[in-house]
Amino acid sequence: MKKKWMKLFSIVALSLAVTACGAAKQESSETKTGTAAQSEKASEEQTEKAASTESDSFTYIIDGDTGNTLNPLTADDRYGLMTTHALYAPPYHIYGDGTIDYILAESMTPSEDGLTLTMKLKDGLKWSDGEPLTADDIVFTYESINKISKNLYIGDNPITTEKQDDRTVLFHLPSVSASAMEMLSDEISIIPKHIFEGKENADISLLDDKVVGCGPYTFEEYKTGEYLKFKANPNYVKGKPYIDTLIYRIIEKSDTATLAMQSGEGDTLVLTPDMIEQYKGKDGFTLYNYSEGRVPYVRLNVNADTMKDKNYREGILKALNRDEIMLAAYGDKDYYELGYSFLPYDNKYYTDDVEKWDQDLEKAKELTKDGAKSLKLAYITNNGVLEREGLAIQSELKRVGIDVELVGITDVAYSKMSREKGNKEYDIVLGGYVMGTDPDTFAMLFSSQKDNSMSFSNAEIDKLFEEGNATLDDSKRMEIYKKVQRLVSEEAIYYPLGTNLRTIVTKSNVDPEEAKLVPIYTYGDLSKLKFK
Repeated sequence: MKKKWMKLFSIVALSLAVTACGAAKQESSETKTGTAAQSEKASEEQTEKAASTESDSFTYIIDGDTGNTLNPLTADDRYGLMTTHALYAPPYHIYGDGTIDYILAESMTPSEDGLTLTMKLKDGLKWSDGEPLTADDIVFTYESINKISKNLYIGDNPITTEKQDDRTVLFHLPSVSASAMEMLSDEISIIPKHIFEGKENADISLLDDKVVGCGPYTFEEYKTGEYLKFKANPNYVKGKPYIDTLIYRIIEKSDTATLAMQSGEGDTLVLTPDMIEQYKGKDGFTLYNYSEGRVPYVRLNVNADTMKDKNYREGILKALNRDEIMLAAYGDKDYYELGYSFLPYDNKYYTDDVEKWDQDLEKAKELTKDGAKSLKLAYITNNGVLEREGLAIQSELKRVGIDVELVGITDVAYSKMSREKGNKEYDIVLGGYVMGTDPDTFAMLFSSQKDNSMSFSNAEIDKLFEEGNATLDDSKRMEIYKKVQRLVSEEAIYYPLGTNLRTIVTKSNVDPEEAKLVPIYTYGDLSKLKFK
């Protein structure tokens, strides 16, 4: 289970999470596109090296680089997770409506007392190198996760694993857990014991190592800053993918990406609202809008010396206007919903009965008068949405006498910063995440007993998260998580903005119906992605 600091928002991550995606809204274009102007030289060179116009090759244009190293157990940025999703597979995937898609597993059965879950694997599973995938690999993966994090802990104790036979694994819970099925599901990428046993970690060099996986694709090539190339895995449990070659082509500049897409060099591109209009009424393209359950946020970094005082943090939040920030970022209210909690507004446990920090400039001036007058705000440099959020915040804080320096950093630098406990380089951080449907999965953001990505230190919040996960009574859980949402808001560290839609454009011959549009990865089952 990983953090998901999705960086378009960031992640990132950075973890175990499945989110309701809802039905995608589709718009087909009507008029024909002319041939676009030539892309920049770098774009042309990348195309010659990586892109293919043949129907057996699919190119997804992405705006960030994964970096040279991939760790399938700790990947927490969107493109690291997309790469992991292509190369590895989870036991099963839980959709937002509760539907379970069994992948490596054939079944997952709870005991009557709720303290044991029995996983039965499908017969004949293989790694991409032909070696059998067995219960030994399942046990090795979960034990490896427990060595590096507490995300598979219930209270102070971990969920433990026991091999019963080559196809059967028992998961022993230290106590009843309402979120156990989700904890053990989708974001767990099963890794090969025969490759990683005895190694210090699960790091893979995309430049040097041979990658052995169990996902729909095998790894072929990575060119730093240019592309990642994958080949269909004939040993994949769901069958060899329809499309033989998958390419994630890296183009960080949106105008260059647009030229590449419109000149036929890409099959899918994620759009920001300001890019959408040019694809409306264009023959050969199809637009899809769907919800990832993503929550964009503003985080005040309590590790920074400037943010130690709670009154000062309250003043910062009283200077902000979430509607103004979201409108600046997305340009149209059709692409977002305002929200006031760490849960997406459509989560059944969501409440807006929390401290909303409604804008009050005079109060903000009063609360910040003795604090810092100069702050540094970090955002991902190639993300126009985050940059516009930052500009809006800069303007709002200027009204109360605080200067904000906007600092754009790379995807890789953002991930590194997010993982560094105690990092105080920036005072304010912009991000976003896609988490699970069960509210307990959010504990890794706010509980000091988990990853605690937001740097909270509140014993009552920790206790309530434990209580909420320890009861199966849904009405009790409702009340517990309402309290958690209120307490998180009152800490004045985390300021949620709402939930935004995601928009992609594809060539009109792309058929995503079987693959399904999902959070983070875009295509849920890459083996079912095909051309019409």
